[in-house]
Amino acid sequence: MSEAMTEPKGSNISEPITIDDFQNSYLSLFYVTLFHPVQAFTSISRMPEWNSRLLFFSIISVILVSTIAPLVHMATLGGNPAQLVWAMPLSAVGGLMIWGLMGLLIGLLAYAFCGKARVAVFLTLSGLATLPWVLMGPVSMLNVGLGPVGGLCFMLLALGIWLWSVILFALALAETYGMTPDRVLIILAAPFAMSLVLLSWLFGFIENIRQWTFHL
Repeated sequence: MSEAMTEPKGSNISEPITIDDFQNSYLSLFYVTLFHPVQAFTSISRMPEWNSRLLFFSIISVILVSTIAPLVHMATLGGNPAQLVWAMPLSAVGGLMIWGLMGLLIGLLAYAFCGKARVAVFLTLSGLATLPWVLMGPVSMLNVGLGPVGGLCFMLLALGIWLWSVILFALALAETYGMTPDRVLIILAAPFAMSLVLLSWLFGFIENIRQWTFHL
């Protein structure tokens, strides 16, 4: 009689996922981030000592997602494939810069709310939160040869991927800083509010300069 099949550790929802289950394997980290994000993010945020390997895996995730973006753009809008030679490296560099600056900004805002920055932890979790965008590669193929139906399916799936990533980003905030949902919403909305205030100040300054110049 054959023996019962043994399930991999962590496949049972009642069995907790620990750092040892994924810290040495990027594919394992990819899986638990997408399908067990609460347990994975909680384990990472509560590590007694920081693991630089996980931060490296997050950097790889950001680069992977960023380099896929030009491919998705070409699949949906068309273009010259030769442009990918420079578009993909530039997209990777731009993605890393945006990710790093965003981590610093969120870290400063969180420090104002919680008194702790934890930038390295947040950068790691926020980098992992981008992983759903990897699925945009195969999803973008729906735009090739399937007409309006394929385009509609692409839009719906892209919206779902965006929402998935936003939820993971919010979870990264909550787990890193121990924030309540209302504070997470405030932190997420703060950069947009600050941008509007900055633009209004800039337009006001330009308008004042214009009026002063006109009356000279």
